[in-house]
Amino acid sequence: MRRISLKGGFWLNLFSCLLIPGYTLWFAGSVAWFRTNFSVIAVTGVDNYRGFIYWGILLGGYFCIMLTRLSLVLPRFWQRVALRLITLGACLSLAYALAIPYLPAYFPKYATLHVVLAALASVLLMVALLLCLLSLRRGEREKYRGLLRAWVLIAIFSAILFCIPQMVSSALEVFFSISSVLLTRKLWITCNADHRPYSH
Repeated sequence: MRRISLKGGFWLNLFSCLLIPGYTLWFAGSVAWFRTNFSVIAVTGVDNYRGFIYWGILLGGYFCIMLTRLSLVLPRFWQRVALRLITLGACLSLAYALAIPYLPAYFPKYATLHVVLAALASVLLMVALLLCLLSLRRGEREKYRGLLRAWVLIAIFSAILFCIPQMVSSALEVFFSISSVLLTRKLWITCNADHRPYSH
């Protein structure tokens, strides 16, 4: 059976190391990382909202493709199905959050829904990555120990960045987006060398 392709290839590196981090930093801007967030920036103008949509599509598309492909290397059928369903839930939550402008002064209920959906997308993404890591490390604990430690550090540092301003800030969104993208890339490269996709 054919091996999974794109092991640390050009397109993977282009998106995970250049396009997504670069666009994320550009959209966040250079000031007030702890006093604002992407949702607030998005509603300050039509161009900003369009940029917010592009950022969401770029990020959501990356995780949808990478996690779906990662599901091919999981050893059990239920793990592959679970990973795909969790990934689908994360992408749909992100899509609906992008479609609902954050305008608490005018539409407080929709603003709350926007926050809940955005948070749910992040949580589901972390759950998907954890499921993938735990499934792959069952027989190779040492190989995935560092990646699992990186997952824990991302979760802890994200919590710290949330507690500093006691809100979801641009600093948190920048850190979480870039670190989770790079973790996914590293996970792909690590498992791709020794695993073949399952057909059932």
